[in-house]
Amino acid sequence: MTRIRKELMGQIPLEREFDGAGALWSVLGRLLHAAARYLPMFPGWRAKIHRFRGVRVGKGVFIGSDVFIDNTYPDRIVIEDFVTILSRSFILGHSFFPKHLATIFIEKERELTGVTLCKGSYIGAQSIIMPGVTIGEFAVIGAGSLVTSDIPPCSIAVGSPARVIRFFPREEVDFG
Repeated sequence: MTRIRKELMGQIPLEREFDGAGALWSVLGRLLHAAARYLPMFPGWRAKIHRFRGVRVGKGVFIGSDVFIDNTYPDRIVIEDFVTILSRSFILGHSFFPKHLATIFIEKERELTGVTLCKGSYIGAQSIIMPGVTIGEFAVIGAGSLVTSDIPPCSIAVGSPARVIRFFPREEVDFG
């Protein structure tokens, strides 16, 4: 069995929780994820599907079409209230490294797992949020940005990698 698993997975280790019933749940989760990504529906329905998959989704969240939210560990993603995620964005909550390169990629100072999108943050279209990142309250991520490190609250970050270009006062945020 070990030899077959290695042939199927290559150099990426398969987690134990994906054996047996875990494998069935993984398949169901991926089917739900595909439905949320590609089927036309209200954004609130997408939020409910992702919540069912295990993503911690707050109230008033907008998730656009074709948004990828970690397939393997959706429970490592936290999307707080009133977050907006526009189309074709990727949120990656974990990293797998090939065994022979693991010591090169693994950071000693922090574990690269999970993503938190804090209250009212805005993720522009086609942005990529890497594992281990927190986007602060009301922070804005410009379209097409690659976020590799934490973004502070009430800031605008753009680029690849994303860099803060401006801060704004919390008082300018208007919930009407």
